[in-house]
Amino acid sequence: MPSDKIKGCVIGERDIIRIFSAFSFHTISVHSKKEFNQELRNEIHAKKYRFFIVTETFIQQISPENELLIQENHVIVISIPTNTGSRAAAIQKLSNMIRRAVGIDIVKTEGESYE
Repeated sequence: MPSDKIKGCVIGERDIIRIFSAFSFHTISVHSKKEFNQELRNEIHAKKYRFFIVTETFIQQISPENELLIQENHVIVISIPTNTGSRAAAIQKLSNMIRRAVGIDIVKTEGESYE
């Protein structure tokens, strides 16, 4: 019988992602851009997960090949901040996703104004 639970995979620095294993997420600890992109590619090809949570350090390092795989396979990739993460990078990624989904940018950062 198929499970009605959403299955997800978390990829990033071990210290940040380890809490997700307590909530039954599959976690993959990585240390480099190359290792991250290889693991992400393997997991997308395995087609076990519909969404991935990636630490902010690595979300900015997704290879063009993996960007294409993400689009082709319609998987969701979201970012979580790291201890030293940049709020601006997370907001920019969220803004890009919303712009693609609805066609306009509805995310405002500090100091910006809508006219």
